[in-house]
Amino acid sequence: MLLYTALLLVQVLLAICHGSLAEKMMRPKFKDIKFWSDEKYVSHKVVYDASDPHLNFSMEVHQELHDVDIHLEVRITNKLDPLYTTTLNTTLNVCRIMGFANKSPVGRFVHGFIREFGNIVESCPIAKGRYRWHHRFQHRFHLYRPLQGSYFINKFWWPEDPTTAILPELEFDIIWQAMHLDASKKRTLIMNDHYGGEFVVQDVDNLKPGIFAMLPKIA
Repeated sequence: MLLYTALLLVQVLLAICHGSLAEKMMRPKFKDIKFWSDEKYVSHKVVYDASDPHLNFSMEVHQELHDVDIHLEVRITNKLDPLYTTTLNTTLNVCRIMGFANKSPVGRFVHGFIREFGNIVESCPIAKGRYRWHHRFQHRFHLYRPLQGSYFINKFWWPEDPTTAILPELEFDIIWQAMHLDASKKRTLIMNDHYGGEFVVQDVDNLKPGIFAMLPKIA
């Protein structure tokens, strides 16, 4: 009986400790992830891991990209009252963003933060893939590694703050497109992605503060 009571007490204490470590946090739940690319120019893949939330992005460039525009359409809707809706429709030029990242202190900070997660585009034009033979395998096959034209971001997640848990839960719909601009400024759609889902408040024990952890704490 004493042993049973001790075991029960341990279980209760573990439950209390676990609960005290958890924090309320608003995080996305993706219901729909679709991605498409024109294989003549590029191929890419996006993977989301919800257990330890992060995004993995990879892209192989098959043809030199002179210039690239990114078109973004975002719709965010309050789940309790759809009248409260925010929309965004914008187009950004990748090469101009690269110039901003190289010249501005803020741009260098953000660019350096993202660069920590992998190999990202640094300049324009964006070179096509070029490889070199790396290792002979079974006298027939060769393993090769990319010298350029291969880009990726692994285990990326945006900085989190638990105060977002006080916000109303949201639904979101995102269309992300990339268009190649040739020397005559003719646009060709080379990527067309769609992401849909909702932001919901969850109990988490793996908060990812990121750059927010650098901010001064307020008592």
